[in-house]
Amino acid sequence: MTDHSDPNQNKRSVVDFIYDGIGSLLPGCSTALDLVEKGIEQPLTLREKFVLFYNSPLCLHCSCNRERFDIEREKLRVIERKRRET
Repeated sequence: MTDHSDPNQNKRSVVDFIYDGIGSLLPGCSTALDLVEKGIEQPLTLREKFVLFYNSPLCLHCSCNRERFDIEREKLRVIERKRRET
């Protein structure tokens, strides 16, 4: 249960909005990993495939989830091949 008694808890600064905007333009780990995991569970839409392709480089400033992403992406490729065959 959320407590709405603290008015400062839900406030966002201008900087938060700027970082959200930049984050939507630059590739990121969380989006790519979420889409790979979703693609393993169910087929991705065309839009989701494009977003996954765009976010595949992950964070350009680090490789924090590169190994996990590569493993999950390979699983996704195998599953997609099986889906196309059937």
